Amino acid sequence: MSVGLKRTDVLSLVIGCLAAVVAAGGGCGGDGTGGTGGTTGGTAGASGTGGDGAAGRGGTTGAGGTTGGRGGTNLPGDAGTIGTSGRGGSAGAGGGAGSAGRGGAGGTGGGGAGRGGTGGELTTVRIMPLGDSTTASICYRSHLAQMLNSAGKTYNFVGSRNGDPGCSFTNYDKDNEGHGGYIVTDILKAAGTGQRPGGADANDPYVSDSRDLATWFDNRPADIVLMHFGTNDVWNNIAPATILNAYTTILNKLRMVNPNVRVMVAQITSLQPSGCNDCPTRVTTLNGMIPNWATTNSTATSPISVVDQNTGFSPATDTADGVHANDAGATKIATKWFNALSPLF
Repeated sequence: MSVGLKRTDVLSLVIGCLAAVVAAGGGCGGDGTGGTGGTTGGTAGASGTGGDGAAGRGGTTGAGGTTGGRGGTNLPGDAGTIGTSGRGGSAGAGGGAGSAGRGGAGGTGGGGAGRGGTGGELTTVRIMPLGDSTTASICYRSHLAQMLNSAGKTYNFVGSRNGDPGCSFTNYDKDNEGHGGYIVTDILKAAGTGQRPGGADANDPYVSDSRDLATWFDNRPADIVLMHFGTNDVWNNIAPATILNAYTTILNKLRMVNPNVRVMVAQITSLQPSGCNDCPTRVTTLNGMIPNWATTNSTATSPISVVDQNTGFSPATDTADGVHANDAGATKIATKWFNALSPLF
């Protein structure tokens, strides 16, 4: 059975060999075996998530060759050459680039005017047309729908009411929160008298007090509200400050349903009904107070913007009765709403 030589045995053989050279001229064994090469470099780094993998580590240095073999019996042998050091393994290749991480899913209830996640684009925008007969009984909603459709906007009109006042274009989303004859300051009442103002829609289930807010808004969140309210209040000579208090009550309820609601409040169209010579002046007074109300109540998460529906609107040419917009007037109203909406989605 073959037995490997220990290091001490090797040294003894070398010394014995040298002695043999001196004594008898015997040779020593041949060259030592060269050192084996270093191991191959480490494997490539694993793909990192989003980053490059780390480079593989180089192989370890090869072991040196063993010393010369045993000398011959009578002839001097050359000393065995020292084996060269094995070369280090080449560096492992760099890991491949990791795949990019996936973006997070969009959050519900997008800030400002949308439901997308942070930085996300709005999808189907919920728009609530809100007001009295200017919302319920004229064709601005029909015209606005056509403008939004032509612009490729994706939206959904929302509201507890659904109706068309006889517009030429009827293939549109008719949901709205328009209430003919409604006096907006009635919502400040804890309990109304049940009396309907003149021009009220007999099929509209409002009760003319604070309970109407739940009927209109609960379980019906809107991203954007187009509010044109106060015409009947002005007509009935109700103080502008009281009208603005009603606006605030509406705003608070809208924010309870959707904290991120955006409200666009109209400076209302001018009116000149028969027997109300002071109505244009009253409209001017209310409209002059609306911007300050909007600034005071606007927040970063629920902004309020003012849309001037009054400038360029003439009761003489844009209404049929000094109050309710005809088709030309409805087109003007729709155009101003569209211009305000268009940059938002």
